[in-house]
Amino acid sequence: MYRGDDLFGSASVKLRPNARGVSLDDIDLNLKGLHIDGSGGWEGVPGSTNSWYKGRLDGKDLGNVLKAWGFAPTVTSRDFRMDVDGRWPGSPAWVNLKRFSGSLDASLRTGQFVEVEGSAQALRVFGLLNFNSIGRRLRLDFSDLFGEGLAYDRVKGLLVASEGVYVTREPIAVTGPSSNFELDGTLDFVRDRIDANLQVTLPVTNNLPLAALIVGAPAVGGALFLVDRLIGDRVARFASVHYRVEGPVKEPKITFVKPFDKSR
Repeated sequence: MYRGDDLFGSASVKLRPNARGVSLDDIDLNLKGLHIDGSGGWEGVPGSTNSWYKGRLDGKDLGNVLKAWGFAPTVTSRDFRMDVDGRWPGSPAWVNLKRFSGSLDASLRTGQFVEVEGSAQALRVFGLLNFNSIGRRLRLDFSDLFGEGLAYDRVKGLLVASEGVYVTREPIAVTGPSSNFELDGTLDFVRDRIDANLQVTLPVTNNLPLAALIVGAPAVGGALFLVDRLIGDRVARFASVHYRVEGPVKEPKITFVKPFDKSR
């Protein structure tokens, strides 16, 4: 498959007319690093049609796939997959997050969230939250955790959508070697709004003292930091902080809610 001189890849699908429109079976697309399989359909009458799709999108490095499709490569991965079951108004080519209704079950393994600069800024930025920006807004020193980006072992989440409004059926969970994130709430792409809770869990180290972590609660932070210094390595120390995430999807306002400390 080419678009002009641009090679997209290979495509195989069985098209058959039915009483409601057209069915698409045995879909097997390999387009610029993105593999798509499953089945779908285009139904209705001229001027009032809708499409549906049930299947899986998967691939290797998501960063390469995003770049190939004209998006900023803000997320890398060893591999990724997303199971889709949903529908939208119009033709199959008119699929859009703002019109989609159904479920998205996604999983990524072993990669990084990175802040892309330079020429990549000319590309369209893909992604809901920039984790480097979150770190700065929380006024935390994440330098010993991020490096070139926020490394993760796994990202997983289940979203259920109704006409462009997505609710986390399961929290979007980012599990990493040094930190864990959980985002739970609503993403409204129609109104460009997010309303969610964010839990950040980080280890307590000399480079990231708990007193500095507990923003807005210095007394609690100081007390837990003192306990940390007294007990030492007898306790596996992790500090979790809750935040509210509200506002435009790409530039949300993040406000402190409460901290709590958990240990073994």
